[in-house]
Amino acid sequence: MIYIDELSFFMHKHIENIVDVGTDANCGYRAVVDLLRKREENHTLIRQTLISELTSHMDLYTRTYENKEKFDKIHDALVPSLTSHAPVSKWMSYPKMGHLIASAYDRVCVDLTKFGFSETFFPLHSRPPLDASSHIICIGYLRSRHFVQVFLKPECPIPTTSCEWMTHHTKEADTWPDLFSKRMVELKEIMKQEMEENREKSKNLPILELSGEGSFGAF
Repeated sequence: MIYIDELSFFMHKHIENIVDVGTDANCGYRAVVDLLRKREENHTLIRQTLISELTSHMDLYTRTYENKEKFDKIHDALVPSLTSHAPVSKWMSYPKMGHLIASAYDRVCVDLTKFGFSETFFPLHSRPPLDASSHIICIGYLRSRHFVQVFLKPECPIPTTSCEWMTHHTKEADTWPDLFSKRMVELKEIMKQEMEENREKSKNLPILELSGEGSFGAF
């Protein structure tokens, strides 16, 4: 499966498929729009929807992003580029965009990576629907700063909640994590068990002697 080694090791067996998208520096938006079952060529529509979400809840996002300066930076990043190849300032970034995507589309947005923290983003200001478990989209972030679509297996474990969500969500959104708490705890337990097993294995490895001739210390 392409790119799987660049995603969180603990999620490998829970990934059903990984699908690549275009590489014109709009890859994050292409991945999201395709996961929402629209054509990836319509990635500018995602930007417009996220701008609407951002400006419609300005006070909430100003608090979430800490200040108006950071709010404005996110807004500017969402405005479509005048060139076909988006500059770095227009690239999708996490965790900032995770909150917007989850809230604008009432989706649980999972970000998987091996080069930082994998997180789960819940909507900031809406109540979950009855079928919340089917409202999950997942994108993967690779070493090359490229995003891909990730399709998770049903009811699989997911990463823990984003810290910003815990601090800044509204009361209406309180119960989102409750519906996924078992799945988040499951992944934490898998990670804990794996790390303990690796720790035990490392105890049996021979200790390298680095002080003698022929070692890295002898030049």
